[in-house]
Amino acid sequence: MPLPREPLRLGYDVDENAIRFSNYFHVLRELVHLSAGWLPLVPQFELKYRLGDHLHDDARAVAKVRRRLYELRHPSDYPGAPGEALAALLDRMRAAGSPDEYLGIAYGEAKPALVAAMRTHLEALDPVSDEPSLRLLTKLARRQEGHVEELTAPGSLAASPEPSGDLGALSIELKAESRRLRVMAPLDEPARDDFVEVTPEGDPYLARELYVNDPDVNHVPVEREEQRHFFHALMDAELCAAELMARNSHEHPEMPWDFHVDMARQTWDEVRHARLHHLLMPTELGCQWGDYPVGLSYFRSVYAHDLLGRLALFNSTSEQKAMWRHSRRRKVLVDRGQEQIAQVFDYLLADEVPHVHNGTRWGAYLCDGDEAAYRAAVRELREGLDETGAPAAAPGLAS
Repeated sequence: MPLPREPLRLGYDVDENAIRFSNYFHVLRELVHLSAGWLPLVPQFELKYRLGDHLHDDARAVAKVRRRLYELRHPSDYPGAPGEALAALLDRMRAAGSPDEYLGIAYGEAKPALVAAMRTHLEALDPVSDEPSLRLLTKLARRQEGHVEELTAPGSLAASPEPSGDLGALSIELKAESRRLRVMAPLDEPARDDFVEVTPEGDPYLARELYVNDPDVNHVPVEREEQRHFFHALMDAELCAAELMARNSHEHPEMPWDFHVDMARQTWDEVRHARLHHLLMPTELGCQWGDYPVGLSYFRSVYAHDLLGRLALFNSTSEQKAMWRHSRRRKVLVDRGQEQIAQVFDYLLADEVPHVHNGTRWGAYLCDGDEAAYRAAVRELREGLDETGAPAAAPGLAS
C-alpha cells in the first residue's frame, strides 16, 4: 500500500508543543496526587473502584507526557510552573473539602478541559513530523473521555459548563518556583458504603487458622458458609490494601515518579481484586457486600507507620505471606472441583509477585539503595507480629 501524500500542516513548533504538554503534565500530576489522597475517603465501592482505575491511567499518562517533553527538548521532571490561569484551576481542586467536591471539580472541570485541549492539539498538529504526539494524544484523550463518561460525581457533571479557553495554550512559568503539592491530613480510617457495618473486631465468624502459614495448621475455606464470610472479609482486605497504597503515593510527593506509578498500579490491582470478590459473592456464593461486619484495625496498625514501615509490613510481609496461602487455597479448591473459585486465587497470586517487588524496590530506595538494610528492617518489624502476620495485640487483616 503506498504512503499517503497529503500536504504537510504547519502545526505547532517544538516549543509550542512542549508548552501544551507541560500544561497536561500539571493537570495530570495534580489529579494523581489528589485522587490518591481522596480515594480512601470515598465510601461507595463502585466509585472507589473507578477512581482506582483512573488513578492508574493518570499516573501512566504523566510518565508518557514526561517522555514526550524530554523528546521535545524540555525538562521532563518538572517543565516549569503552571501559569496563573492553570494554577487557579489546580487550586480549586486541592481546596476541595470533601470527596464529592473534589470529584465535581476533577471530573466536571479539569478532565473535560484536558480532553478539549488535547482534541484542539490533535486537530492542529502535523501528523508526520509530530506523529509521536499524534499517537500519544489519541490514546490519552480517549481514556480521559472514558473517565468522564464512567464517573458521574454527585450533582456536579450535569451542571458543568463547557471548558472555556484552551488549557493547552496557557502560559508556563519556566523560572518560577516549583508548585508544591498539598498533602491532606492523616486518615483516621477509610470510608465504607453506608450499608457496611464496621466494628472493632470485624467478622467474628473468621478463624485465625485461615491466615496461618503452616500446612499443619492452615485451614482452607471449602464449605459455602465459611466461603461467604471469607470472601466478604477478603474484599474488605483488598480495599484496605488499595487505600494504603494510594495514601503511600499521596503522602510522599517527594518520591520518584516511578514510585507513584507503582503505587497507582498496585492500587488498581487491589480494587480490581475487590471487584472480583464483589462479583463472586452473589454469583457463586449467595451473599453480597455488606452482609457481614468488617474491621479496620489492621489498616490502622500499618498506616500508623512511616513509609518504610508500611512497605515492610504490608508489601514485604502481608503480601509475601499471602502468596503461600493463595497457592495452597488454589490447590485445595481445584482438588475439590471448585475451579471457578480456585481461579480467583491463581490471579491473586500472580499479582502479589510485583507487589512484593514494590516493597523491596522502594524499601531499598529508602535505605539509600541498601537492600540488606531494608531486609533487616523487615525482620525487625516482623518480630512484633503474631503467626497470622498481624500485630500481636490486634486482629488481623483477612488475606
